Amino acid sequence: MASNDAQSDPDKGGNLHKYVGYLSAAAPIVMLLLVLYLGNEFRVLEDELRYMPPATRHSLTSGAAEIGIIDGQTVYVPAYSHIYSRGGEPHLLEVTLSIRNTDPERGIRLREVRYFDTQGTLVKNYLDGILELGPLETVEFLVEKQDTQGGSGANFIIIWDASKPVYEPIIEAVMIGLTKEHSISFISPSRTLAERTE
Repeated sequence: MASNDAQSDPDKGGNLHKYVGYLSAAAPIVMLLLVLYLGNEFRVLEDELRYMPPATRHSLTSGAAEIGIIDGQTVYVPAYSHIYSRGGEPHLLEVTLSIRNTDPERGIRLREVRYFDTQGTLVKNYLDGILELGPLETVEFLVEKQDTQGGSGANFIIIWDASKPVYEPIIEAVMIGLTKEHSISFISPSRTLAERTE
């Protein structure tokens, strides 16, 4: 019935064709505006996410920023001559103790570097005197893979000092184990037991 009415009323059919014509003509313009709008939105988003190098800021205070400096420490560093896997099977590791003087102008003195086993028994004293580290100098001490005396609870005690206050050195143990099947490596950071300040 409706189709018969539309056919019998030529004005209704004509109006429908007009609306379809208007929509057909307006569709490309609407699509163009939509594309321009979305393109602009994407550009704004890209600008917000774009990498920006860090900007330098001038300090409002005179002189350098205050950084804590010290003139000596006693330091504890956990170490592992082996760890366990596969239900308790030991996996042997090589241990490198790294001591880095971070001060660019002053040296430090290593007074003691001692290696203890899981029970707290002294295994090795690495120094028989004082070892001086110059500015930004690094020294390393090695516990070889076949040396299993330390065990899974081994540790180092390091005592260092300086004639003048310096930036705190970075002291850490690096463990690495390589086999045909797999490899493992990790770092164990130091913990300060005692500290001497100016």
